[in-house]
Amino acid sequence: MRRLLWIVAWVGVAVWSLFAWGAYGLFDFFGGVAVRNADVVSTHPETVEWLSWGLTMLKGLGLAAITIVWATVSLLILAVPAILGLFLGRSRAEIRSEDWNLQHRHHHADRRDGEVLPPQAPMRRIERR
Repeated sequence: MRRLLWIVAWVGVAVWSLFAWGAYGLFDFFGGVAVRNADVVSTHPETVEWLSWGLTMLKGLGLAAITIVWATVSLLILAVPAILGLFLGRSRAEIRSEDWNLQHRHHHADRRDGEVLPPQAPMRRIERR
């Protein structure tokens, strides 16, 4: 269940990233067009310069805002399975793997240097074909 939550969360982040990337691209494109065509509003050179500067600042702030919103929402999406995972507990497979690791560590901890312990399970012969 936890794995499914993480998969859904990462798919959500991917879809959200595509949406944010599209918004970023559109904002960058139309902001650039507005900056380049600032002279359409006025013929006074100083006004055009200030308008171009202001539009460039707005474009930069907008792109930064899109990036910050994207990162915040992505972290929130990934926080959901992390928080739900705390309440769901561990799966049986994770518990079994921990039990195996504990047995494996105890088996090697009981072993002394140079001493060969008998195998716990009968050995199987591997044949080459």
